[in-house]
Amino acid sequence: MACCTVALSALLTLGTSAGAATTVAHPKRVTTGVTGGQSAAPVRALPSPLYGVTVDDVSNLSDIVASSETLDHRPVTRVYFDVKRPASSYAAAVHAIEPVSYVMGELLDSSDSRHIGTGAYNKRVKSYLAVLGHSIDLWEIGNEVNGNWTGRYPKVEAKLTDAYDDVSAAGGRSALTLFYNVGCGDGPRELDPVAFSQRYVPAPVRSGLDYVFLSYYEGDCNGIRPSAASWIAYFAQLHSLYPHALLGFGEIGMDQPATSATMGTAASLMTYYYGLEIDLPYYVGGYFWWYYDEDCLPLADRPLWSILQTALTSEAAALSG
Repeated sequence: MACCTVALSALLTLGTSAGAATTVAHPKRVTTGVTGGQSAAPVRALPSPLYGVTVDDVSNLSDIVASSETLDHRPVTRVYFDVKRPASSYAAAVHAIEPVSYVMGELLDSSDSRHIGTGAYNKRVKSYLAVLGHSIDLWEIGNEVNGNWTGRYPKVEAKLTDAYDDVSAAGGRSALTLFYNVGCGDGPRELDPVAFSQRYVPAPVRSGLDYVFLSYYEGDCNGIRPSAASWIAYFAQLHSLYPHALLGFGEIGMDQPATSATMGTAASLMTYYYGLEIDLPYYVGGYFWWYYDEDCLPLADRPLWSILQTALTSEAAALSG
């Protein structure tokens, strides 16, 4: 999650905001393999489009399950895995969500990237594959990886490459999320998604990824709302770099849960992005509203719930062709 502005100091200040129990926010090498006979082979096909939501806290599991059963379109629930928690702590939640939703596992949020080294992250990925492999439909191997708060780019490259190798060796699907910062990036210290991909995503990874997503927060980018035509042009650029991947948005939202003062902004963001008409054969939507937990659950008490329902219907109509 892009926690606030792209300025590094501010991001580090809010870096814990995406916590699972709190209200939030390399040298190139080819396949290393996964030891111990781990298998994460997908057991079911993913739909197109993807109707994405994000849960940053699974303590209200009954609400999450009930909402998935109630949504008009079967969601893909993206579960944030806290960098300090083992895979076993999410097993019950994932197994409860799996029958009513597709599941995307966020292995490392950008706000946590500096809090774990390359070797430790590799061990973490293998552990999560071993414990949850058969229940996760899609593994997010890196989140907002070009954001300058994630650490030195060579280390970021090492982490995403190892994670890609591990997930691939286990037979799982992999997704990479890039931080869209065109027009608001932090100068030469923060590469845009295309430049980062060219320099720090090895060619075998670019060729092998199943999904590539953009994360975008208007509030962190001078309020810029690119047109559908602008997004189409940018996704076409990404497609030239990731020719075998399906593309979409891996995260949208605001830096804090919606309040009465910001409800209109949240509704506008949901409505606009989920309803984007992007006529590209490899575009699958997604969006994965970050504060789904806080903004929409429990569904009977949150006004944004009905906005999301309508937004998913708009997504279905926009991408039905």
